[in-house]
Amino acid sequence: MLLKKRLHLFEIEDLSFCPRVIRDCITDILQHSINKGKVYFPVVPLLLEALEKAGSDRIIDLCSGGGGPWPSLLPEMAADADPGIRVLLTDKFPNLKAFERTQRLLGTGLDYRSDSISAFEVPADMSGFRTVFTGFHHFRPQDGRKIIADAVRNNEGIGLFEFTSRKFLPTLFVIAMAPLGTLLQSPFVKPFRWSRLLLTYVIPIVPLCALFDGFVSCLRTYSPEELQALVDSLPANDYHWEVGELGTRKFQPVTYLMGYPLS
Repeated sequence: MLLKKRLHLFEIEDLSFCPRVIRDCITDILQHSINKGKVYFPVVPLLLEALEKAGSDRIIDLCSGGGGPWPSLLPEMAADADPGIRVLLTDKFPNLKAFERTQRLLGTGLDYRSDSISAFEVPADMSGFRTVFTGFHHFRPQDGRKIIADAVRNNEGIGLFEFTSRKFLPTLFVIAMAPLGTLLQSPFVKPFRWSRLLLTYVIPIVPLCALFDGFVSCLRTYSPEELQALVDSLPANDYHWEVGELGTRKFQPVTYLMGYPLS
């Protein structure tokens, strides 16, 4: 373990004064990398089982960023189960161009909210199994507990998934690939943006931001033990909880927390 305890430092894309063009460039590249690398494929069986146990065919994806893993993950899930699974993308700072492109790509199986949605208080009309991919590390423990508690309060299932880790090898991999991947992939990331090329190759703000945010993301990622502690701190509830790590890549394990109501 690189760090025994997580450090809650700031990421550039979290800052309220971070220009939207930079934030969107970062989330676009992150989404492209996650889908091309099929990073979250190991969670498919676990997520399908949780949806079945929770009796839900609708996923409310929180903190969706540039569209999350759904361009690759939803077709994979549909191939292994009922193709009627639907996904709703939401975010506090919605990347609408990326959301629109993801919807065009996946068709009727995916929709999005264009307004700002807080993971702390999901609107009552948005019922479904909640997921957070590559986003939970942005929250301090007390705020992360609020996200989990809001799902429990509304009797909804929830799954939290992170491919970053405080372990040495995964952190080293992120440090190497965040700027390198940005430089190699920027021309091929959709939706195409001239601003992304400008801020990658002429004024290399995006690769530097990706390096900084990627490293900080690793330092902020919760370990399975810390996720379990968050669940244990909740009031007594009739839920099934599961916490652990998935994947065969030592340099890219997927840490997860999964919970759904038993009744």
